[in-house]
Amino acid sequence: MSMEEMVLNVFRKMEPEDFRVLTAIELGMVSHEYTPFEDVLRYSSLPEEEVRYRISRLNGFKLLRSISRPFEGYALNYYSYDFLALNALVKAGKLEALGKPVGIGKEADVFDGLTPDGKKVIVKFHRVGRVSFRQTRRIRRYVADRRHISWLYQSRIAAEREYEALKTLVKARAKTPRPIAQNRHVVVMSYFSGVELIDVAYIDEPKLLLKDIIDEVRRIYLEAGLIHGDLSEYNIVVKEDGDFLIIDWPQFVKRGEPGFESYLRRDLRNLLKFFRKKFGLKISLDDAISYVTGASEHLDV
Repeated sequence: MSMEEMVLNVFRKMEPEDFRVLTAIELGMVSHEYTPFEDVLRYSSLPEEEVRYRISRLNGFKLLRSISRPFEGYALNYYSYDFLALNALVKAGKLEALGKPVGIGKEADVFDGLTPDGKKVIVKFHRVGRVSFRQTRRIRRYVADRRHISWLYQSRIAAEREYEALKTLVKARAKTPRPIAQNRHVVVMSYFSGVELIDVAYIDEPKLLLKDIIDEVRRIYLEAGLIHGDLSEYNIVVKEDGDFLIIDWPQFVKRGEPGFESYLRRDLRNLLKFFRKKFGLKISLDDAISYVTGASEHLDV
């Protein structure tokens, strides 16, 4: 069942006691892969008969994972985690409705949505570890020091980091989405539409676009003190008016952090490699780094 179908057919049927049991299981998962039934009882503060009934309902909705040995235990899946986040965002008055998917990737599902005052927004569900948990442990710097961490919690950290980055970037008037709200692994941001740079069929002036993107990377580096950390043709969105946005910020690095120079170098290398292969543009990586870091004031493109 798709997320749209789950929202239409299941989310609207959820009752407050269902969310209390899901929240209890979530609390137990801080220290357990599966929350023991006794802890579900304790955290939910509901009678055992009521908890049994709610677990049966949630199982019927396909919102739980369970084990019976060596103990009776329950765990959230992505849908139940989605529902907890959506319920919190709705109760907080940040989201009224979830719309259609606008992008499904390896580490995020992106939908359009509506706020209570009718504004269109982007709703991003982080899905870190969906493809390869072992690989994400290697590449995610912000969880590298944790020995035991669930896919759900990795996704929550990714959302928290992206929201943090967007709040910093909006103050610098960067060409990024505007943050609206964040709960668990979900970020609500200002609506945008366009085509990822990798999928743009034709650009009138590729030199001008490349220079504009490098200028933006420079401004973000100097004014906001941030480096994207994973910049490529897949997270630059070219809008219909020819302008662009830089999206997907959970792997950002702050200027001055250990190894920040290597992440900046990788970002610029990825960008220059794409424009060289697709449009034949050749720029020295060292010259681009000097320009972005403010060591030089001009860059010839």
